[in-house]
Amino acid sequence: MKEKIISEISRNYAKALFETAAENNCVEKFTTQLKEISEICTNSSDLTVVMKNSSISTLKKLDIINSIFENKINIKLLNFLKILVEKNRFEELDSIVHYYNEIINKNANKKTVEIISPIELNFENKSNVLFKLEHKLKSEISPIWTVDESIIAGLVFRFEDYVIDTSVRAKLKYMSKAINK
Repeated sequence: MKEKIISEISRNYAKALFETAAENNCVEKFTTQLKEISEICTNSSDLTVVMKNSSISTLKKLDIINSIFENKINIKLLNFLKILVEKNRFEELDSIVHYYNEIINKNANKKTVEIISPIELNFENKSNVLFKLEHKLKSEISPIWTVDESIIAGLVFRFEDYVIDTSVRAKLKYMSKAINK
């Protein structure tokens, strides 16, 4: 799971967007539509180039946003995109959406956890790990399963600002440091 650095400005925009969604009972709708918007922006390199190009006027960019999203997304979400264009913050949309989703998960008591194992785990092992992790963290877990043979044995869990490393590799490093003191 690649750590995403989110600016304070992106956080503020995401918080404002979430508050707007909550006030209008549109949290799920915004979440779905933001995912669609992100996919469109990611898949359209032309749109990205146009939005980053300072020689293209803000009015032209607003027209483009209108032509792509008008009558396809919630009007408040469309207005939000227009604000990003007007404030030259459209390139931060990905970070804003990422933090918006973090807010959603936090409010729903969900955590995304990267679970790293030395081998591909079978369904039963994954279920056991998830059950114990959900009980330990008292949260619903959205797992991201990763295989890294270099950990030798054990598991590594990464979520929020935490890393829980129960791998043999970590234990060997610890023992090596203790011996070398």
